[in-house]
Amino acid sequence: MWKAFHHPDISLPVVRRRIGLELLELLELFGEVSAHGGWAFLHNRTDPDLRGYQRAIVRLSKQGLIVKEQGLNTPRLKISEEGTESLATYLRPDKWWTRKWNGIWYLLLYDVPEVDRSYRNVLRQFLQTQRMGCFQKSVWITPHDIRPQYSDLEKGAAVGTFAALFEARTVLGTPSDKIVRESWDLKRLHDIQKRFCDVYGENLAVLSKTVLLNPEVFMRLATEEMDAYRSAFVLDPLLPAQLLPMDYLGREVFDLHLKVVAEIRSKLIGANPN
Repeated sequence: MWKAFHHPDISLPVVRRRIGLELLELLELFGEVSAHGGWAFLHNRTDPDLRGYQRAIVRLSKQGLIVKEQGLNTPRLKISEEGTESLATYLRPDKWWTRKWNGIWYLLLYDVPEVDRSYRNVLRQFLQTQRMGCFQKSVWITPHDIRPQYSDLEKGAAVGTFAALFEARTVLGTPSDKIVRESWDLKRLHDIQKRFCDVYGENLAVLSKTVLLNPEVFMRLATEEMDAYRSAFVLDPLLPAQLLPMDYLGREVFDLHLKVVAEIRSKLIGANPN
């Protein structure tokens, strides 16, 4: 019997994307188009004209952050519905694991006054969408080079008024594995990913023995699996391989996901031989 994915730390409606984007995901997986790798961020350009600002706004919008100007006041930030996660990021996590780390940490420090609390809250949300870890209360960290994104935030959201970005090869002499443990909730991540492996390991066995069903049934199963798979990566920082903890299950989740997708695809082909 097909088993539903449930974990007390994850609400599927919260992580479910809008229907248009969900259809794009299904096309990526089950249509003729192959899944492609992550966002292609444009590199920082130092042109100070309006076009540079507009390009920054476009890029931030693609990453899910909408910027609204308020005259001379602090720009208003808003996370869009599409912005909780990048489509390609969790569809191809292997591209993140295989990235070579140069040993540099990027630390973003900010001090946003209480009067601009909404700006601070949305900025924190945006840093989470970039899969940065909270090393301390207002100190966020990542091994990925976020200089292009920071440049866009400076141009489009005046973040330089409140924040600064630093590069560091060591953070107070703290070993890298300790930095990872203190910056990301790895226990919670492990529990969620293990739940996915347990549930969809059983579901794959059931699916492989399933007789021909209506194609709509398989598409429903595909949608359920995509919701569960996406939720398994919501908290995942997608670190380079050398920074991953020993008990990390992201690779197992990805491998199992591909197997379930392949099995559903074969069922769909059987249900639609023409």
